[in-house]
Amino acid sequence: MSIRDRLTDDSIDFTRSELKIVRQLLSNYPASGLNTVAHLAASAGVSDPTVVRLVTKLGFSGYPEFQAGLLAEVQERMSSPLSMMETRKPNPGQNNFYQHFLDASIQALETAKATLPGRDFEAAVEAAADIGTQVHCLGGRFSGMLAGMLWAHMKQLRPGTHWIEGAQADEVDHLVDLGRKDTLFVYDYRRYQTTTIRFARHAAEQGAKIVLFTDRWLSPISGFATVTLTVPVDTASPYDTMVPAMAQTEALIAALTARLSDKAMKRIERMEDLRRSYAITEDAFKQSD
Repeated sequence: MSIRDRLTDDSIDFTRSELKIVRQLLSNYPASGLNTVAHLAASAGVSDPTVVRLVTKLGFSGYPEFQAGLLAEVQERMSSPLSMMETRKPNPGQNNFYQHFLDASIQALETAKATLPGRDFEAAVEAAADIGTQVHCLGGRFSGMLAGMLWAHMKQLRPGTHWIEGAQADEVDHLVDLGRKDTLFVYDYRRYQTTTIRFARHAAEQGAKIVLFTDRWLSPISGFATVTLTVPVDTASPYDTMVPAMAQTEALIAALTARLSDKAMKRIERMEDLRRSYAITEDAFKQSD
């Protein structure tokens, strides 16, 4: 469990003074915890011993160990494929790397299953099912494919769905129309993409609701997102895995399909009729023979 997860763990009984420290830490995480005990105490308006009691309650032997944990998270958060080439190098003696990789993927899926609160997933489904809003899907250099996948399914299930992709100028143009009746589903995983963050922040400032898909270290977008869905990305490769993120996306699509039910069925039937009239798929040619 990350330190941020511990700070937001409802099972920990924080005192009122400790909650002041928690709020201070979360307001500028993790930087607010990387200064001295005295600085954090003064910022939160509590005493130095209160800070020490809090970090002990979080499971650390003292403030130095707490800060070491924060620094380790920062290092992990900023890891790139290049920096992980050595630590995640395949074992030369590994007979079946394929099996090993799939085992790592299964473990990541198990972690994703156990760590995401159900209420967060339901909130994302609610946002997707709100036909009164326009939905926009955005991702980064790699995660853009997930945004496209979400859009490709969602546009079959509901109207008013858009995929923001292409040249940066074209992406930025989408901001002209974003406002309070829009929801942005955005994917952003480490190393977080500045253009994606900037677009999401601008959309939020214009009143759009933000549903964020990210990793356990949290994209900066989480600071202003309405809903945040996290997944593990660690795997047996220098490149982070998208397997849990894709599973999470497909789960959202499945839940949305069930939620919209009859309306979605009628829309898809109409779409299939149009596709058949244009002979889009091979089965359409067979039916016309």
